[in-house]
Amino acid sequence: MAAIGRDVESVELADEELWADGVPYEVFKEIRSKCPVHWSDRIEQYPTEAGFWSVTTAEDVHAVSRDWQTYSSYAGGVTVFAEIFPLELVRGMFIGMDPPRHDKIKALFQRGFTPKRIADHEERIREIACEVLDRLQGRERCDLVADVAQPVVSRVIHSFMGVPPEDDALWARISNSSLAPDDPDLAPEGIEGVLEKDIPEVFARVERMIAERRENPTDDLTSLLVPPRSKGRNSRTKRSSWASSCSCWRATTRPRRRTPAACAR
Repeated sequence: MAAIGRDVESVELADEELWADGVPYEVFKEIRSKCPVHWSDRIEQYPTEAGFWSVTTAEDVHAVSRDWQTYSSYAGGVTVFAEIFPLELVRGMFIGMDPPRHDKIKALFQRGFTPKRIADHEERIREIACEVLDRLQGRERCDLVADVAQPVVSRVIHSFMGVPPEDDALWARISNSSLAPDDPDLAPEGIEGVLEKDIPEVFARVERMIAERRENPTDDLTSLLVPPRSKGRNSRTKRSSWASSCSCWRATTRPRRRTPAACAR
């Protein structure tokens, strides 16, 4: 189990040696007691990136998350990977917004998740869960995340969005690689592949769906978020909504293995 063995303020929380045996719980325990708001100067795997703050107590996390005027998601972004997720890109995502813009986009999504709309999907959600579990018939073992959680959650959310089932695996692959560029299992082509292929493909696919729904709107959530072609403010709102939709899809991906850079985010 990792231990500090030196001045707690000098610890670099992204150092790989701290994570060799998994999450360094004892290190975080000591940091919480001696230096609850901790600064790390560097990220070992990404030497060009800036350092990062770690807020380690529940009370401080609560305070930071509620005080957007002081701890803005928009002003400085919410990731430490500026090379992969530049500030302009992060600001287009739901998690990178502050009120009032955040509240406006949230209101759009709430229109798509009314009690009636969710109730209308109940039977289909049960079918999706059963279909995924039926695939395990005859198997002695399975990966609960890869074989059950990811396909169920992906298909449920995609059914709301109107994404066809054959695209589920592709979206999972793109999302996993873009959020885990330092993981050779999820991003075998590394950062270059994410920047040159995966992120551009996300935007290309989203733009195609926008165009399709504009021409042929349906009753899915995508059509609700993408109104008919308009000028000015509605167009900007549409783009913000779809950047947020990308974030929504990312929430359906497989949790990556724990690495210091991942947890630094």
